[in-house]
Amino acid sequence: MGISALSYPAYHPAYPASGVTYRPAFSMPAYYAAPAYSQPQPFNPFAFSVPPTPSYKEAIRAMPGADRMPPEIFHALVLLADIRHLPQDEAHMRRLGVDLVFRNGEEALRLILQKGIRVEFGDMGDTKAHAQWLKDDNLIMINQKYRGSLGKETLYAISEAIYHEAGHAARHGDDRASIQEEINCLSLNTLANRYHSATDPEYAQSTSKSALIADGVALYSRLFFDNDPDKKALVNRVIEKYGQLPPESPDHRIPMTPYSVPLADRVLRQLKVQRTAQWMA
Repeated sequence: MGISALSYPAYHPAYPASGVTYRPAFSMPAYYAAPAYSQPQPFNPFAFSVPPTPSYKEAIRAMPGADRMPPEIFHALVLLADIRHLPQDEAHMRRLGVDLVFRNGEEALRLILQKGIRVEFGDMGDTKAHAQWLKDDNLIMINQKYRGSLGKETLYAISEAIYHEAGHAARHGDDRASIQEEINCLSLNTLANRYHSATDPEYAQSTSKSALIADGVALYSRLFFDNDPDKKALVNRVIEKYGQLPPESPDHRIPMTPYSVPLADRVLRQLKVQRTAQWMA
C-alpha cells in the first residue's frame, strides 16, 4: 500500500527560527553600518526531527499526478530524500551567516509532500533561470531544457535545484524574495552538490557543459568554498543576480554571527560602494 503524504508529521513553517538569533528586523538605516554582533546562532537538533520512513519512492508515487510524472523528476525527488549536509560544510555556512531552512533533503521532500507541491518541467522562455518556485501555482518548475536526460549528473543537479526551490517554498512560502533568502537557498543547492560530490567521485570530477551544472550548482560550490576569506567572487555573483532585491524578508532575516560579518551584509556594503561610485562618476 502506498504511503500517503499525510502520514508524515506536519512541517512547521517556523523552523528553525526558534534556534536562530536575528538582529532587529528591517533596520533600514543600519544596512551598511558595521554590525555589533554579540550573540551566536545556536542550532537546536531537536527542533525538527526526521521520522523513519519505509519508502520515499512509495510516497512519491502516491503524489497527485504521479502517473504523469517524468522519470527525471521522479528520480530527482528520490535523490533529494537522500541528501545530507556534511557537518563541516554546514558549520561553514553558519559562519557565513546562512540561516539553513532544512537539515537534510528528507525535510525538503516532506515539505513537498505535505504542502502538495507539484514539481514539473515548464517553459521558462529566454530566462537563464534553472528552476523557480511559483507560489500561486504551488509549483516548483524546472526549466524544460533539462528534460530528456536520465544521466546521473543531470539527475543530481535537478535534485539540487529542487532543494533550492523548496527553500523558497518553506516556512510561509511567500513570494517576497530578498538577498538573505537567496543566500539561504543557494546554500541548500551548494550543500547538496557538495554531498553528491563527496559520495560520488565521478560527479565531483564532472566537466559537464550543462548550464544547470557549470553555471549553477557546481559554480556555487566553488564560490561558497573558495579560499578567499572575503568571498569577493561570491559577493559579486549575488549582486549580479539578486542585487535589486531588498536585504531581508519576513521569513528570511539576516542572522547575527559572533565571529564574522554575514554574507548578506558583505553584499550590501559592496552594493553601497558600487552605487556611490556610479553616483560620483
